Parts: sequence; C-alpha cells; structure tokens
Amino acid sequence: MNDPEKYPATVIGTDVDTDLAVIHVNKKNLVPAKIGNSDALQVGDWSIAIGSPFGFEATVTAGIVSALGRSISDDPKSSFQHFIQTDAAINPGNSGGPLANIRGEVIGINTMIASRSGGYQGIGFAMPINTGVKVYNEIIKTGHVTRGSIGIQFREINNNESLLKVYGAEHGGVFVDQVVPDGPADKAGMKAQDVIVSINGKPVTKGQDLIDLVADSPIGASIKVGIIRDKKPMMLSVMVRDRTQTFAKEYGKAETNEPETPNAVAKIKFGMSVQNLRPQDRQNLGYNGPGGVLVASVDAGEFADDIGLQKGDIIVELNRQKVTNKDDLVRIQATLKPGEAVAFQVMRQTQGPRGGGEWQSIFAAGTVPNQ
Repeated sequence: MNDPEKYPATVIGTDVDTDLAVIHVNKKNLVPAKIGNSDALQVGDWSIAIGSPFGFEATVTAGIVSALGRSISDDPKSSFQHFIQTDAAINPGNSGGPLANIRGEVIGINTMIASRSGGYQGIGFAMPINTGVKVYNEIIKTGHVTRGSIGIQFREINNNESLLKVYGAEHGGVFVDQVVPDGPADKAGMKAQDVIVSINGKPVTKGQDLIDLVADSPIGASIKVGIIRDKKPMMLSVMVRDRTQTFAKEYGKAETNEPETPNAVAKIKFGMSVQNLRPQDRQNLGYNGPGGVLVASVDAGEFADDIGLQKGDIIVELNRQKVTNKDDLVRIQATLKPGEAVAFQVMRQTQGPRGGGEWQSIFAAGTVPNQ
C-alpha cells in the first residue's frame, strides 16, 4: 500500500504456529495484490522481495529461489513452517512484506534471514503464500486455525538401518514411541513400536510427512493409516481429532464435550487489543515469566502507541497492580480517570538475527487521555 497515511486495523484472528495474523483495515478503494501459487514454484525461479529494510520504504530486491519446503529448526513449534529459500535480499524490516514472482504475483511472505551478523548474507526465507491463504481462510471462517492429530508420539527411523530391518520397514517410516491413552490412534488399535508408512495411500517416510498429512485432514475425518507391525503390513482407520484436545495438557485445554472456543482478542481502552496468555502461548514464545495478557495489536496514533506499547508485549503490571488476565486489566483501567498518571510494566522480547531473543522488562507511562 503506497500510502503515507496510517490506518487503524482490527485483528480478526491469529495463528501462533505460523506466526500469522489476519487484520482488517477500514479503507475503501484499496487495490489488492494478486495472489500466486507457491506450489508451482521451482528451484531457480526468480523472486522479488518488497519491504522497508532499515526504514527505507518501498525497497525491492531480486534473486532466485534456491530451495522449497525448507525447515530451519528442529523446534516442534516450527512444525508447520516450511519456507521458500531465496537469495533476494531480505533484511530487518522486510518481514511481513511480500515475496513476488516476475509476474508480480505474491508467492510468499518474507519471514527471516540466516545471518551471523544480523544483516543480509545471501540466505532469506519466506513463508509460502499457499500456507498463508490456508490460515487466512480458516481464521475468516472460524476465527482460529484448527489442526488435526491422531494422538501419538513418534520418531524417525530413516537413518537407522538396523531398526528398519528389525521392524521390517525397508523403505523407511515413522516409529511410534507412545500412543496417547484413549486417543484416536489408541481407539483404532495402534500400538507402540508400530511403524507408520502411509496415510491415505500417500507414503510417510519422515515425521514431517505425517504431521502435514494429519494436520491438513478435516477434524472428524477417518483416515487410512498404513503400518508395519511385526514385519507385517496392516491398515487402520483412525479418526482425526483436534490436537489441542488430544494433547490437552500440552495445550492447556481441559477435556470437554463442548465445542472449542478460540482465545478471544478483546478491544480495551487506550487503543489496543489484548488476549489472555495461554500455556501454549508461553511455550511457543519461550516465555516463563509473570503476567498473563498479550498485546495482540496497537492502534496507530492512540494512547498505547504514543507511550510505546507494541504488539507482542506481555503486560505484567498496570499502576503497580498485578495483571494476570484480561479481567484484571479492565478492572484496573476502570479506576483510572482522565489526567491521572498511568504506568505499564511489560515484558518485551529482544530481536535477534532470527527473531526471538531474551525477555526484558520495559516501562511505558503517560497521562490518561480524555475518553
């Protein structure tokens, strides 16, 4: 959007696993970018990165695609992030901008760089636009993103020839370490030490194959899981379940027969939106400190923006009173009057070359404006 004006935006929903958010800007006559097909990309295709690196707006760099489906971390939090690798210069300030093909179609979302210096060194990563479109469609439809699970803990055995021979999985597969009691796989008869070799006829040779195929399956769908048990092939019908329910402890959700509700984003005073900080949010953010309210968005030009609050801040205290959830924040705000001094204590993550860093305590203060 080549427009120097700033416009307030409303957060429609967020997805921690892909670090994406859907926002709504209330402005007419905006020209949308044309969306391409990232699945059609090939290594060697030209790519164009657009953004504001180091504050220089509307900067364009060009390069080639050198890899597809690149996973850059063994962290389980990044299981749903498979990147386009390009040598188009992506620097701090490019993140969130489009990666386009030579036809001007958006094929990715600039995400990060691999660098020892913190600056461009020839390797940049962008999330495929097809992933972004999928997340967008789910958030627009339901307000959040739901991913499937069959309720197992697993490990890859591709590089362990002895294990492959013992279990009869000559062409590789995923070794089942544990089966969640009373989970979908358990109910279907899957056992520890089974080797998963296919999902709905598609080969599974590594853990990421399993994650992608199951996570993309509709909740409640029955999938055909090919396994090898005692060197004999078998086929099991497994019902896909919401992973936040299958792994309720890990995702902070109690077992319930009620429909799952998303972690709602609440608009509060002072021009910002917040949401409660859940256990899975803490895990994904690498945050173990106090506080329980995450700043989801800050309206440009409003009080929160003026005093320096930022999206991603975790509110710990307001006027020296502890803040553990949205209700605390609303309650304390209600006692403040125009002209009264107000101070937020927040935890903010420093930015390293690849994003997250240490959490630091920051204070932001001002005078309560007339509402």
